[in-house]
Amino acid sequence: MRWTKRYVSFIFIFLLLISIVGAQTQSQPQRRAFMSQEVQYLTRLIRDLRELDKDKKVTITKSQAQKLIPILQELGKVSELPKKEADKFINRIEGVLTDAQLTYLDKLQIERQKRLEEMRQRMSQQQSSAQQPQFNPQWRNQQNFQISEKERQEFQKFMDAWSKGKPLNPFYHLSIYKKQLNDLIDYLKKK
Repeated sequence: MRWTKRYVSFIFIFLLLISIVGAQTQSQPQRRAFMSQEVQYLTRLIRDLRELDKDKKVTITKSQAQKLIPILQELGKVSELPKKEADKFINRIEGVLTDAQLTYLDKLQIERQKRLEEMRQRMSQQQSSAQQPQFNPQWRNQQNFQISEKERQEFQKFMDAWSKGKPLNPFYHLSIYKKQLNDLIDYLKKK
């Protein structure tokens, strides 16, 4: 239950960041995108690795955990994460996983994209009909988190650096991503 709250909170913050960046890039078209596609994919991959253990057919084995831990630890120590470096980490992580696990992760991403698109469509329809947005009542109970001023400043500095072409590593510079990575490492160590 606690993991679900963290997961929903993380998704909400990520969507909030994307919407903030989207608003900034619309008003300032010369700015670069928030994180490269490779880094965005890597953040989703890290987030979804624990999801594998929800299905016994694709659970992470002890041997895989032992191989993943040093890769993830190294990722947490890198200050900058250009596209090529992100790709290297993706390939190393995916190289440890089986085809069935990779397929499962792909399905998770497709389902998430569908839900996000449905949510965007509902919000767009509500805005065009001047209705108040309607949210899932279950989310209301799970989104009772506060983003600290320190975290808000971290995000702002991070986004500013990316917009200026400096590919900072979110797992190094942002406490919420750093915590997610460390929680995953701790989880894998218990296997």
